[in-house]
Amino acid sequence: MPIVSQIMCDGCQAVKKETNHWYTMVIGDDHEACLRPMAFTPSNLLQAGAPGVVQYFCGRLCAIAALDRWMEGVTACAAAESNGG
Repeated sequence: MPIVSQIMCDGCQAVKKETNHWYTMVIGDDHEACLRPMAFTPSNLLQAGAPGVVQYFCGRLCAIAALDRWMEGVTACAAAESNGG
């Protein structure tokens, strides 16, 4: 029996359907982020050697909100490092 996987939005928990305009964001071990339209399935991303964490977003609003959270985290880390912390 085949395993059926569902892709859910990491922002709002929506389930991916056939014609949605989804995005993936890969956050690498070095805290770099790559946000792009979803062109790969999860198994293709793993086979392609995508480093770090892969997140899925159902549209621009969820993707931009996640990118904003990532940028706030990077800014906070940079501020802590510059303050000696």
